[in-house]
Amino acid sequence: MKRSYLWTGLGMIALGLACFAGAIFWNTPLDSILCGFSGAFTFPGAMQVYKYVKWTKLETADSCQRHFEEEQIELRDERKAMLRSKSGHIAYVLGLLAAAVSMAAVSLLEKLGMVEEAASRLLILFLAGYLLFQIFAGWAVYHFLDRKY
Repeated sequence: MKRSYLWTGLGMIALGLACFAGAIFWNTPLDSILCGFSGAFTFPGAMQVYKYVKWTKLETADSCQRHFEEEQIELRDERKAMLRSKSGHIAYVLGLLAAAVSMAAVSLLEKLGMVEEAASRLLILFLAGYLLFQIFAGWAVYHFLDRKY
């Protein structure tokens, strides 16, 4: 396993601990966000270091090599590649649908007087921008991949 995995994991842990220290020592309204970033960096970094230690400290290098060969076979399996592609497409369509439904729901809540007009306008504009970005990004990625392959 590459040593860069270890250094990336240690860097993520350090960044997570720095965010946690910032949340503890600074009294700002961003404390909850810093605590969230702390967990988001520390735990995946710890898992990455654990995986590095686990796979480099095996009794035999043969079992490590066998594991990586099996992993490469799994990544290149045509059926699984097709399933990943299809699941990505379904998630993309569901994201577009969720943004459109959210826009309608916020607009409805505004008309019922449950949400302030300024806040709803801002949220609707944000969701509309997100929706347009998703559509444009999907189109651009499709055409890029179409030219590449």
